[in-house]
Amino acid sequence: MQDSPNSTPALRVVVADDMASSRQELCHLLRDLGHEVFSASGGAAALEQVTTQNPDLILLDLLMPDMNGLEVIQQLRNQVTQRWLPVIVTSALDGDDHFINALECGADDYLTRPVNPGLLAAKLRHYARVLTLQSDLAVLARRQRDIHNNILDAVITLDGEGNIREGNLAAQRIFRTNAITLEGTHCETALGVPLAKLLAKREISLRKSDGTVLPAELTVSAWTDAGSTRYTMVVHDLTERRHVERMKDEFLATVSHELRTPLTSVLGALGLMASGAAGALPNAALPLAEVAKRNGERLSRLIDDILDLTKLEGKQLLLQLRPMRLQQLLTESIAANQGYAERAGVKLHLESSTTDPLVQVDADRFLQIMANLLSNAIKHSRAGDAVRVSTECRAQLLLIKVRDQGPGIDPKFRARIFEKFSQADSSDRRAQGGTGLGLYITRMLAQRMGARVAVDSVPGEGAVFIVEFPIFDAGTTAASPWVLHIDSDVDARARAAEWLSALCPVEGVANLQQAQQALMRRQAPLILADPQAQGPAEEFCNALRPLAKGNPILLYSDAVDDAFVARVGLAWLPKSNTGQQALLDATRRALLTINQPCLP
Repeated sequence: MQDSPNSTPALRVVVADDMASSRQELCHLLRDLGHEVFSASGGAAALEQVTTQNPDLILLDLLMPDMNGLEVIQQLRNQVTQRWLPVIVTSALDGDDHFINALECGADDYLTRPVNPGLLAAKLRHYARVLTLQSDLAVLARRQRDIHNNILDAVITLDGEGNIREGNLAAQRIFRTNAITLEGTHCETALGVPLAKLLAKREISLRKSDGTVLPAELTVSAWTDAGSTRYTMVVHDLTERRHVERMKDEFLATVSHELRTPLTSVLGALGLMASGAAGALPNAALPLAEVAKRNGERLSRLIDDILDLTKLEGKQLLLQLRPMRLQQLLTESIAANQGYAERAGVKLHLESSTTDPLVQVDADRFLQIMANLLSNAIKHSRAGDAVRVSTECRAQLLLIKVRDQGPGIDPKFRARIFEKFSQADSSDRRAQGGTGLGLYITRMLAQRMGARVAVDSVPGEGAVFIVEFPIFDAGTTAASPWVLHIDSDVDARARAAEWLSALCPVEGVANLQQAQQALMRRQAPLILADPQAQGPAEEFCNALRPLAKGNPILLYSDAVDDAFVARVGLAWLPKSNTGQQALLDATRRALLTINQPCLP
């Protein structure tokens, strides 16, 4: 189609009529209306013109000797399948039956002979508008299809039963096989995962067409099509991310081995030299040896921070939680940081307290929290200032406060203070050293112990860091309120630990062997377990009973059903379609059956 001078798009029209006079009259009329015309003296010629000229519309006489109009229409509909080609039939016959037959055979419209020029012009304007709209929609659809197919992630649309309705080229490349086509195939057949699990999980393992496993991140959106539910799922390949994570772990293991060991030797040698073990050093060399020793110790702390961070974020750091009183640990933390404070000219004070309740802590990691808070306070204090540590009981919480007299915290920075690598002054000229990891590690360690870290500060008036530990009621139970989670899926363990962190600490392990090692250290009030990938499910459940020693076991799994749990006699919560609140409620009920205290 082309635009004609009167703004109505010009059409490419085939006029098929065996009578030359009527054919020429109609062709002349069409040219006067601004359209491009191709003449055909019969049905076969009309079909040939359609092949060679690619017309927009056909004016077709019903009565032709070589092939009548109905036969031409039927062949046209078989020949032109990728687009709509309007066919207007014409005839001088009396009655409407022949027009009805033509419309039933696939014609789109009709005109009686002699043709009314005004009616013809109106019909052509109408078809030109429709064809223009159709062309615009085809361009838009083609553009959307090209965009869809050029998305690097697989995009799959499923219906409410889990049948695949559509997949882009990336999805076809990853999941299509010679045996199946994606369209119409159930997601469990094509991807190896049922619909419920696809909708419930953010990260999941899918089966590729070659049988290998694809670690993937899913983004699923639900919508409706003519009242039917549809799910569009974007599948992001995590293979590269997991590879990078493995490389990072390997690199950090190398850092631990290749840097820590020689660094320990260097620090030992410097200490011996400074103490005179290798002979008295010249007076000018003593300060240099001390500087080297301090910077070596700083590098050692940096390595420790990086390794701790990796273990915490990878849920690999196991805490030895037990009820303890903190006054002795606070005294120890003050003593451990006294040397650093004296070099900075800062005084450390531990304020006495009349109460010293039990709280659930890992002693070593608690000392690490205090070391981070005290070193942070010392760094931001002036010579002659004091850093004060105090405790306070409030509403079943033990609050530990570390107060300094430094410049305080800029309100713009306060929201980011516990983030990774956050420093109020990140320039190369900042007054205090550090990696920006200490407070981030402090927050993560506190969360793993069921505590919370906060800060209160007024610029120019110092800062107070507060660690809130729930008070442990020793009269309620002698066991620690924690959950042992057995699951081969590391992502599932991480999610459960995050969801239950507001209720109680969770220690995740991959299998029964690791569970036995964890339970040798302390007994678990509740075992949360998934038999998936743990061997025969019933044997796995039978092995759990002696480990639990009478405490409750909750199967948190999609690998079992009602009949199975009834047979083994264990409580069950399916993972699919189970959100955080349902898991919290089930865990809380299980702990309360044995009077286990939960965090508020």
